[in-house]
Order: sequence, then structure tokens, then C-alpha cells
Amino acid sequence: MHPDQRIAQATAELRAVLNDTVDELKTERTRRRGGLQRRLHELRRMLDPGYAYTSQAGQDAVVDRIFGGRRGLTFADIGGYDGVTGSNTFFLEQRRGWTGLLVEPVPAQLALARMVRRCDCLPYAVAGADGEAEFLEVAEGYTQMSGLAGSYDSGLLAQVRADPRHKERTLHVETRTLSRLLTEAGLPNPDFVSLDIEGGEEAALAAFPFERHRIGVWAIENNTGAPAIGRIMRAAGHDLVEFCGPDELWMRRGLSE
Repeated sequence: MHPDQRIAQATAELRAVLNDTVDELKTERTRRRGGLQRRLHELRRMLDPGYAYTSQAGQDAVVDRIFGGRRGLTFADIGGYDGVTGSNTFFLEQRRGWTGLLVEPVPAQLALARMVRRCDCLPYAVAGADGEAEFLEVAEGYTQMSGLAGSYDSGLLAQVRADPRHKERTLHVETRTLSRLLTEAGLPNPDFVSLDIEGGEEAALAAFPFERHRIGVWAIENNTGAPAIGRIMRAAGHDLVEFCGPDELWMRRGLSE
């Protein structure tokens, strides 16, 4: 078979898988949607040269759709890594003109983010209280999975350490509550918050004064599917609207009114 024919055949097969995935999403209502959304996102990146979303599992595409492609909104990217790789906010900043802040405690990744992002990039780890804490930096291997040592899920950490590439080191970092960061940045009510802090999400949310902040949409990493995050978010007036990979997307009730 001629190479062009093989390419056409492979492309047709990928489009068939994409269509099948779209059909599955029409009826699937469980956490399995997260994997389907990731697959759909990856297929669109392969098939559409104009597909510009940069997240790991389509989080930015879903958020963009929720807000109808609106320009000039605001975000807080908590655990923003290098600002580009797998970013839930890079597209929104670059293509939609959103503004906000990015928080990343690993110095090397923060330096990279500051080179490419327009927003303020701050050197903290978000936690349930202000102070200092030990932070596990994954220096080689799953480098996007660094997190506070005290809240890192033990099962997830075992998987990370099982990678043959794995190298880690312990940093002492300054911690800030999410509320303090938003307030001091003059951004008390961001339209979108991406919270990806490798197991520290529950503690950060439990300490968060929702009554002081009106956040439209959250993307919250929940690798273990822990129900506590759902209890916190529902009690605070948010509804679960989508899964993207390990992330849950929560929208404030009445946002679309």
C-alpha cells in the first residue's frame, strides 16, 4: 500500500474512533467520562491542526465552551508547572485574553513559566494554612506530579516512585492559603480556578472561605475520586458538570443566569 493510502486509512480510523467517543459521551454519566474526554482531546489534537487547547485532558476546551468563548475573563492557576505543558489556562490567556495569576513552588518550573506567561507567577505552595512546609519535587520522571509531602496520597506517590526515571528532592517552601493569594493579587472573584496540587486539594478547599469569593468554574484534580471534595463543593453551592482525566469540573449554581 502506498504511504499516502496508509495515512488516509489511519486518518479515517482515527476519525471513526473520535466519532465513537463522541457517541459514548452522549450517554456516559460516571467518572469514566474523564478518560473519554482525554481521548477526545488527544484525537482532536492529532486530527485538527487548528486545535489550540493545551490541557492534558480537555479542561481548557470545556471551560472555554462553558463561557461561550468569552474574552477578557480571569483565572487562577494553582500548581501551574511551567505554564505551558498540560496547562489549563495557557490557551485562555493567549487566545482569549484572560488575565490572572499562576502559582508554582518549584523554582525551575516557575522560572520557565515566567518566561512565557503574561500573568503574575508566584512562588508558593497552596495549602490549608499560611506557613512553611516540606515539598516533594519530582525532578525526573513524572515531573508534573510534585506536591506537599504532608498531603501527598501514599498510593499515588508509590506509583510515581515506581517509574525507573524517578528522582526526587525535598524543598522547604512557603505556603499560602488560596484565599490570601486571591485577595492580595486583587483577584477575589476569578471566573476560573484550576487547582492541581497532588493530593492537597481537599485541605485547601476545606480551609477556603467560599462566602468571600465568587468563583465561576473550578477544575479540581481528584486522582483518587475522594468523595470529600464533592461534599465540600456541593455545600458551597457548586454542581459537578464534567470530568476531564482526573479532574472534576465544578460550576457555581446560577452562573449561567
